[in-house]
Amino acid sequence: MKTRSQLYVPANNEKMVINSLSLNADIIIYDLEDAVPDDKKDSARSYILEFLKTNIIKKAVAIRINSMETPYFYNDITSLLKTDAKIDYIMIPKACTGIKHIYRLLGIPLIPLIETAEGFTKINDIAHEDGVSMISWAAADFSLSVSGNIDGYAQNTYIATAVAVAARSAGILPIDKVYFDLNNINGFRDEAVRSKNLGFAGKQVIHPTQIDIANSVYAPSEEEINWAKMVIEEYNKSASQGRGALRIDGRLIDSVHIRMARNILDQADMDH
Repeated sequence: MKTRSQLYVPANNEKMVINSLSLNADIIIYDLEDAVPDDKKDSARSYILEFLKTNIIKKAVAIRINSMETPYFYNDITSLLKTDAKIDYIMIPKACTGIKHIYRLLGIPLIPLIETAEGFTKINDIAHEDGVSMISWAAADFSLSVSGNIDGYAQNTYIATAVAVAARSAGILPIDKVYFDLNNINGFRDEAVRSKNLGFAGKQVIHPTQIDIANSVYAPSEEEINWAKMVIEEYNKSASQGRGALRIDGRLIDSVHIRMARNILDQADMDH
């Protein structure tokens, strides 16, 4: 399953929900939490579940439910238990340990969001819980949780690295946070490139203009694909002569580079 771009769509906005099916995002996240006012929670939930049940959905779909600390969480879970709508993932805001029970109840893979100080201190436990398939984070809620400033956490490499390492150590995919400045496309691209270099497999997006950039950044570039093909070809030649490590353009290439090259080619095959 592709995970390059994951678009948030307010579950109570009928026009945006309908338009989302024609967009090129890999995953659509229908949001029942922050995007929906408290007095619209019930109607938004009913609408989106009926929409997913009665329409042909050809792309991956996630539902971001309300956090476990809110009075809306119970109704979200009971409604999901009753529906036969197409839902591929459940996104858990302000995640902490114990979310495996949601997976065991619903049988739908989970995407926890690290948004609190408590969740961050337990990130490795969360990543290893049953049913967790991806993990992401959010700078705004996290900065609020620690009484910090959002600008101080939006570019925080320490937090991002911890998310990527926890995810990869658990054998799941790390997905980078949203980028709020819709007028700064270059800033979005730069942040996506940085997170890809840290090991992230995709990015949450909040506007259609960000989708194609995310899809491009998180897919292997032509340069990466050419490098991978060359490494595999040269390695096979070297291995046939009984040698392991080799030099390409003055750089040492060994088994870890071979695995990286194979990962690139596997990703390229999936994206095409």
